[in-house]
Amino acid sequence: MEADFPSVIHLNVGGRRLMTTLATLQSDPDSMLGLMFSGKHPVLRDADGSFFIDRDGRQFHHILNYLRDGTLPIGLSRVDRLELLREADFYGLKALYSFIGGPTVQAAMMTGGGTGPWLRSLWNELAKAEAADFSVNSHSHRVYARLRYGQEYSGDWIVSSPRNLPHVQYELYDACLARDPITALNKMGAAGFRPCLDPPVVPANNASVQNDEWEIMMYKDVCQ
Repeated sequence: MEADFPSVIHLNVGGRRLMTTLATLQSDPDSMLGLMFSGKHPVLRDADGSFFIDRDGRQFHHILNYLRDGTLPIGLSRVDRLELLREADFYGLKALYSFIGGPTVQAAMMTGGGTGPWLRSLWNELAKAEAADFSVNSHSHRVYARLRYGQEYSGDWIVSSPRNLPHVQYELYDACLARDPITALNKMGAAGFRPCLDPPVVPANNASVQNDEWEIMMYKDVCQ
């Protein structure tokens, strides 16, 4: 089947025109693109003869750069990161997906989540929260939480007060988030919490967080 594909491939991804090589598209044989361009998955052509993929093409150049030489994207906005997560999930690029999602996605993947329905649920929750901001009839209340060093738990854990916050991914006891402030902040951010002081103040790399004084206050507006 490989003989049916030219060495240079013209792509139409959701209306965006791109060019690449067959070798690039086949570089990850287990991905959706690897299956498509090895004859193991059906492909479509548009009126110009380009191979058509019915996906949002805005982030596809990142997909190609990763397949070409492993280049990882930098400078992504929050929206760009979510869009690229969605596309990497669709194309089955697991390593790229794990990198883009960071510790939050990596932790979810270790427990059998992190992709597919989990990602769609996260996307929908964020969309609902943003949509509520535009509703003149919506009512909301602000929920506050505190990140601190959990002296009551062994293992140098960063914990939330209160514990068992909705949509927050805990490691232990519905309280322990992570062993470092950055990962804990990322998990709270994925659940919609924002730091009261932006950017948040975190301990220096050589400082210990194991004291009662260290804390980060966060908030989330809950719409009803």
